[in-house]
Amino acid sequence: MSLPDYAGQGFTAMRVDLDGGVAVVTLTRSKERNTFNAELVNETIKAFDLFDRDDRVRVVVLTAEPDAPAYCSGADLSRGWGGLFPPEVEKEGDHSHRDSGGLVSMAIFRCRKITIAAVNGHAVGVGVTGLQLPFDIRFVWAGAKLAFPFVRRGIAAEAASSYLLPKLLGHSRALSLFLTGATVSPDSPLLAGLYYSILPTREEVFPAALALAKDLAANTSQTAVAVTKALIWRGYDNIEEQHVLDSRAIRILGTSGDAAEGARAFKERRLPKFSDKLSDRSLTPWMPWWREFNTTHRKAKL
Repeated sequence: MSLPDYAGQGFTAMRVDLDGGVAVVTLTRSKERNTFNAELVNETIKAFDLFDRDDRVRVVVLTAEPDAPAYCSGADLSRGWGGLFPPEVEKEGDHSHRDSGGLVSMAIFRCRKITIAAVNGHAVGVGVTGLQLPFDIRFVWAGAKLAFPFVRRGIAAEAASSYLLPKLLGHSRALSLFLTGATVSPDSPLLAGLYYSILPTREEVFPAALALAKDLAANTSQTAVAVTKALIWRGYDNIEEQHVLDSRAIRILGTSGDAAEGARAFKERRLPKFSDKLSDRSLTPWMPWWREFNTTHRKAKL
């Protein structure tokens, strides 16, 4: 495919800049506290789909503008909860609804590149569940307030977080956060292990995230990253099947150009120069090994 021009995508809720192999996504609706609206939903889904297929992109960093009062202050409730439901749901019925936060989470989750959230402000609701949990690595400002207010607002948690949060933190801590509707700080014991780094000032968050992103973009294999992410999230639930899956991954990657380059770089005591790309289709005969599930609702009414 032709390489996408991110400046020409017409994004209004975000800005995308390519910094070498790093795609930097900056939320730009600071005056609205980066509330989660339809534009942000559609643009995030589109952007992460492009990042997944763009060989130039090796790492993605999402952050808010430095002077934004919030990283993301949650869903745009200017029209109440009803604003979350498109007209199709009223016509087709409850079963047809697809949570927009979940669509965003899945777009980020399915991206085969390394994804990093640089949380440089407060985050409420989907600002945590949709714009943090599906990322691979998270940096956060120590002073950020992180809120899980769902049961205190009479609604269920969104953004596929009932799947992601227990897997990341365990069922006990996930239930404690969800059922108390807690607002916590990043160093809360309930969030232990969620963040790669907690920075003392908000100004330090993005530079720290970008530094790691540049290191990973320069020194990791694009194909090995994609396979490793899939092994973690799409693996089996018993050690025997996982062993067979791991073994095939090692065999397929071990015969690749990147593996040969990694071995040479180690022996020559230099940094590797990886060149294998996901678009080369070397992994296509094998991936996905898991069952793909189509979440699109099939309309039943005219």
